[in-house]
Amino acid sequence: MFSIFGKIKDLIIAALVIALPILYIVGRVKGKAAEKNKILKDEIKAKEKATDFYKAMAEHEEDGSLGTRSGLTDRLRKDGL
Repeated sequence: MFSIFGKIKDLIIAALVIALPILYIVGRVKGKAAEKNKILKDEIKAKEKATDFYKAMAEHEEDGSLGTRSGLTDRLRKDGL
């Protein structure tokens, strides 16, 4: 009544049924890791932009002319708003 091919087919189906949830979990773990890496890269880029901005601001204010009223008006005349 049962043939050898029927038993092999049942074993293949059982292996697939067992492997499917494992593959699903592995895929979710890898997806989370990839998303976390993407978020971390975005945060690093944002921090680099902020660092560049503050460096540019520090270079711009090297003359220290904002301490007095005449220094401020001279800077506004030279650079504008």
